[in-house]
Amino acid sequence: MNKQALRVGPFQLYCILMQAQFGSAVISIASDLNDKSGTSAWISCLIGGLANMIFVYLIWLLASKAPNSNVFQMLLQRLGGIFGRCLLAILAAFYAGIAYVILTNWIYTTDLWAYERTPKWVLLFLFIALCSYLVIQPVTVYARFAVLTTFFAPLFVIFAVYMFKDWNTYNLLPLLDKGPLKLLRGSVVVLWALAGIEILLVIPQYVKHLGARKVLRIALLSNGTTVLFYTFSVFSSLVLFGSEMISYIREPLLYQMKAVSFDIIERMDLIIISVWILFVMTSFCSYFILCVSSIAAMLKKKEEVPLWLALVCGGLLFIASIWRFSADQLDRFHEIINYWGHGSVIRINCRHIIAS
Repeated sequence: MNKQALRVGPFQLYCILMQAQFGSAVISIASDLNDKSGTSAWISCLIGGLANMIFVYLIWLLASKAPNSNVFQMLLQRLGGIFGRCLLAILAAFYAGIAYVILTNWIYTTDLWAYERTPKWVLLFLFIALCSYLVIQPVTVYARFAVLTTFFAPLFVIFAVYMFKDWNTYNLLPLLDKGPLKLLRGSVVVLWALAGIEILLVIPQYVKHLGARKVLRIALLSNGTTVLFYTFSVFSSLVLFGSEMISYIREPLLYQMKAVSFDIIERMDLIIISVWILFVMTSFCSYFILCVSSIAAMLKKKEEVPLWLALVCGGLLFIASIWRFSADQLDRFHEIINYWGHGSVIRINCRHIIAS
């Protein structure tokens, strides 16, 4: 299909960017932030969201430099063969690391909550196969899947609000109980949860008809929407369980859903896990696309996601994910990726802007 005919509309772009950010972190972000910021975790979420707007702007600025290709191809052209390939290799390893964290976190949670007796390799194979199929399709197909997934996001809010009768606002007191520095540390955790806007690096040629300023507005809007979702998730978990209890719960949102029951549905948490996989898939696909596209650019391939390269990368991730990790090991690896990621992209961005 001619690339000129592949266009992503404004709402599709909004859904792609939102689904890249809104993903595996939604069920556990309250616990992660509570460890850093205590009862002020929801405030840290807002601060992190505001700070992430700078990151969104830098990503948009870099993407606007390559309207007729993707940023990885542009970096190779402008930085030269040796240095450009080294940089792309580092980026590919980083994106693969994030995809690996998303994948292992999903398999750990589903094994714990729902599919304890299902062989892990079966779940991994099905997940990677579906994601590989999505990423090798034209961008418009993936955009439609992102739109479909977006319509399920309000379910998390609806069922959290259902627990309003059990909320206790005293659980939010005292504010700033761990001090301003802890509040800022919590906002750094939010930057990881909001990661994913980098998908904009590989689709500038499909959205150039929208205009650069409109793309920026859509990117900021998707970031703001995700921040509100995360903030509400953290707020509802804190006001329901309290800071002390959340410190013992790794997936507070799922525990909220477990308390919801109807006459025809007893375990709402199992329904939520089934819906949650859609958001995990879009998050994983975003970084899988970035990883494969950076390698493809390094090999000077014209396609963003060549079929053979997607299969090879998917197979390697499948093999790597067979190894079983504990929750503590996942969290440590998660933290390393978190602190390395945003700083690396910002430095690359600033260096390119200065060179331009």
